Amino acid sequence: VRALSARRQPRTRLPLPSDVSRKKRMFSAALRRASASPAKASWVRGFASKPPGAGALGKAWAIELIKDAAGVTNKQAEASYKALLEGVASSVAKGERVTFQGFGTFEKTTRAARAGVNPQTGAAIQIPATQAPKFKAGAAFKQLVKGK
Repeated sequence: VRALSARRQPRTRLPLPSDVSRKKRMFSAALRRASASPAKASWVRGFASKPPGAGALGKAWAIELIKDAAGVTNKQAEASYKALLEGVASSVAKGERVTFQGFGTFEKTTRAARAGVNPQTGAAIQIPATQAPKFKAGAAFKQLVKGK
């Protein structure tokens, strides 16, 4: 039990690590560049955002692609995106094979039970059988990636 007269000491602020301040400087510079060119400002939505071509493309890119290709609204494009992914995921979960001609095939695969080793203790363990999704790229997709 604390004595009533004892007061908490105020917390002192610790200095930020140098890499955080470096990230802040880089982000500030990116904001300045983006504000100079309004067309490039669309990617600057948050600290974790990346400019186009700077990394993996994701959901926002796919929705934008659908919206532009189909000439629909953002909500309609997002609904199409969700419907496609949910349809593929649920079909594969049921054990059905989903094929997009020229792109690839999604299917459910079974991994057999196997013996393994616990890395912390070195003890032998039995890893149970499991099921996982599998993707196999189609011929046209492979040729496109190879650049032929």
